[in-house]
Amino acid sequence: MSSSQSLLMRAANWLSRQAVLRRWRRTLAPLRGAARPECERSVLFCNLMTMQTNAKLESLMAGLLRLKGYRPVVLLQRPDRPIEQIFLAGSSDCRFVYLDDAVGRDDRSAAAREAKAILARTPSLQDLFDLEVDGYRIGRNVLSVVLRHFRVGRLDNFDEAHRRKTAETLVQSLTVKVFAERIVRDIAPDIAVFVERGYTPAGEVFDACLLHGVDVMQWCGAPQSDCLIYRRYNLNSRGEHPLTLSDGLWQRLLAMPWTDEDNRKIRNRIAANYVSGAWYNRQQLQEGKALTSPDDVRRKLQLDPARKTAIVFSHILYDATFFYGTSLFEDYEQWLIETVRAAIANPHLNWVVKVHPVNLWRARMDGVEPVQLEAQSIAKHLGALPPHVRLMPADTDINTFSLFDIADYGLTVRGTIGMEFPCFGIPVVAAGTGRYSGRGFTIDPANREEYSSLLARLQEIPRLDPESIRRARLHYYGALNLRPVPTQSFDYDFGTGAGQGVIARSDLILKRTADEGLLDSDDLGRLVKWLTQSQSPELLARDL
Repeated sequence: MSSSQSLLMRAANWLSRQAVLRRWRRTLAPLRGAARPECERSVLFCNLMTMQTNAKLESLMAGLLRLKGYRPVVLLQRPDRPIEQIFLAGSSDCRFVYLDDAVGRDDRSAAAREAKAILARTPSLQDLFDLEVDGYRIGRNVLSVVLRHFRVGRLDNFDEAHRRKTAETLVQSLTVKVFAERIVRDIAPDIAVFVERGYTPAGEVFDACLLHGVDVMQWCGAPQSDCLIYRRYNLNSRGEHPLTLSDGLWQRLLAMPWTDEDNRKIRNRIAANYVSGAWYNRQQLQEGKALTSPDDVRRKLQLDPARKTAIVFSHILYDATFFYGTSLFEDYEQWLIETVRAAIANPHLNWVVKVHPVNLWRARMDGVEPVQLEAQSIAKHLGALPPHVRLMPADTDINTFSLFDIADYGLTVRGTIGMEFPCFGIPVVAAGTGRYSGRGFTIDPANREEYSSLLARLQEIPRLDPESIRRARLHYYGALNLRPVPTQSFDYDFGTGAGQGVIARSDLILKRTADEGLLDSDDLGRLVKWLTQSQSPELLARDL
């Protein structure tokens, strides 16, 4: 591409962005012009990801909370005029705080000295995991960033690039900690709103808000593309997955009447999610995959029909590795290797290692060649697999729901399959807490020894009893029917501008007039009411 063509393209992109901003400002004009009370409180939006679609939704929240007397304060990495214009469209008196501007040379120098001392007394990079400083979970935030950067399952203590990046990220984390303490103390927000809350620098701001008693909420996409999830956190729950059901909600679900018709609906719902491709459709998990008969699945995977079959559902090795709950193993890669090692030692079962399909979507999103790290890691540590252990690649043409008919067991750390398989009576061994562990329908080993012993005799474990299946279906109903809140006032469009083989560009499209009437809506109105008048851990799609 010539320099003149590149210049024209940049100019066209700039004009396109300006047109989007003007339309959004016109759209939110009624909300911006509504009568507003004096600001007695404040709400902090941690928008360090600077995604315009996220900013649009948060600008709606900001405008509506402004009508309730909350002044919006937006935290950005650095000045970003398009993001700022989006927020100002919802509330003209937004205040902006820039992390880069607020962190001084002295802060960075002090953080660099502290980081050097920490690394000097840390035997290996992996040992940073448990590092906490004044209640801030510095270690897991840093390791998550570095794993994600290198797209690996485990850091190499002897790799100079790994050590250098870890040191840089540790300095950044410690610097942000000082900034976060200062900004939360100075602003004293009543509410803090997050999308990202684990990676540095958002993770440190998240911890600062919780440590200072701020009412903290995270919103994120739901498995269904027409819903969002909203979760409130405190220091005791800060490690929980957004889809985790609070103990109070779980007890209410257990007390519900449950009928054969409810059972049928849950089974059909799970099947429909996979068959239609609606399940995490924005990640294109079932694209190019077809329902396959049990006999054909066994033939394609070369499974012995005389044996039971256990399926290992791998995780993306570098994605949100340390965010949710606790794990029996140090990371997803170590869990995978030890699980496959146990599979190799137990030929009484067919074992299928299912490589996560998000490998393909994530690679396209990041603009890199698709790499199936799970297969590479297994080959590196264990060599060639015996005939009773099969690898199911990310680009398989078998729809995941086809596995429900051939599986006798499932294995995961905390993946979604742990709440799906048990709805069909299939036992799942979970090698970590979070989301659904301890609810009475998964097998939760207490330690690695118990886990290994269980896998050695897994073929002896019977199918789930009726009470366990009932609990699984109640949990599924709570997590996937009640927790996702339909976006009725707007569409969070994950597919705008997408074509075959092209990554979708997201956008938010408002479906009704943006004025104070939104406070009465079933989505944004109920969200504002939940934020300002409730202490419930989760916003539900409807009252239970």
